[in-house]
Amino acid sequence: MRRTRLGQGLLVLAGLINILPGVGALSVSSAESAYGIEIAGADLQVLMRHRAVLLALIGVVCVVGAFRPGWRPAAVFGSGISFGSFLIVVLANTPVNPELTRVAWIDVVALVILGGGAVLARERRPG
Repeated sequence: MRRTRLGQGLLVLAGLINILPGVGALSVSSAESAYGIEIAGADLQVLMRHRAVLLALIGVVCVVGAFRPGWRPAAVFGSGISFGSFLIVVLANTPVNPELTRVAWIDVVALVILGGGAVLARERRPG
């Protein structure tokens, strides 16, 4: 039971890490400071805001998945793809600015948290 609760807590934390960039949907300036880039022009602002909404949605699914075992596989998969794909894109396009490197390291930590949460929150089958 304690193991499952710790796993749920880690899944919630991973979800919150994905939800946090959702603030960029409300404020372009917060996204600019987080990523260290200028989001110039309405087109790029729309794309970045949409990205922020999708990240927040993935985060919400992960938080819900922490408490609803039926949602957990999709939540872990979606969050893993979210964190991992950013890392792949950064690695494929280095060098990037220091803020993007910081975000990539946050995603590395988030993947470890997500993996730990997925393992610990696994429901044991009797027998």
